[in-house]
Amino acid sequence: MHILAPSGPVRSGNRFVNAARLVTPSGCIGEQQKLIITPFERDWGIEPGGPLRVFETALGRIGIAICYDAEFPLIVRAQAEAGAELILIPSSTEQLSGHCRVRTAARARALESQIATVVSSTVGDAPWSPAVDRNTGRAGIYAPPDPALSMNGILAEGRLDVPGWIVADINVAALRRVRHDGETRNTGDWSSQPGAAPLAAQAEICRLA
Repeated sequence: MHILAPSGPVRSGNRFVNAARLVTPSGCIGEQQKLIITPFERDWGIEPGGPLRVFETALGRIGIAICYDAEFPLIVRAQAEAGAELILIPSSTEQLSGHCRVRTAARARALESQIATVVSSTVGDAPWSPAVDRNTGRAGIYAPPDPALSMNGILAEGRLDVPGWIVADINVAALRRVRHDGETRNTGDWSSQPGAAPLAAQAEICRLA
């Protein structure tokens, strides 16, 4: 089993960043630091991290976009151009508005690059923690809307503010077919946008056994 542990503060030199760790069945650990920091995190002394990474695993290439990072298209697009077909999005949002931003972003990133995205949210109140005392969210597994995958792009979703597991099969072969023969060609047509430039070099590849 591959497990993405929750992100949290990590010391990096003389500063603190927000980092998530991906653990493989063999015990290898890959770390992705959050690139773009919210005003809330700045107030707590968290600084932007990096670099942007894509992890080569037995499941294929996986990217991690921590919460707010998922709301910026070029971050996930760089991971997708570097070969990521699955983006994991750990998230902690206080208000419903924050959760809706992350959920909308996850669905948009799946649509743009015709990949799968997975949101895992903190849920419930934690009055013992000033940092995450209120949490609103639900888990979700998303794909580009296409008859070969899902008509609405939702492979699975939890119930809002209800803890629990969600499970879905992600058909990677179908994702690849959609990128070449789907109803639309969002992946290939990305470069038709004014100002679009190749981004794969922005993400480094890390091999996890």
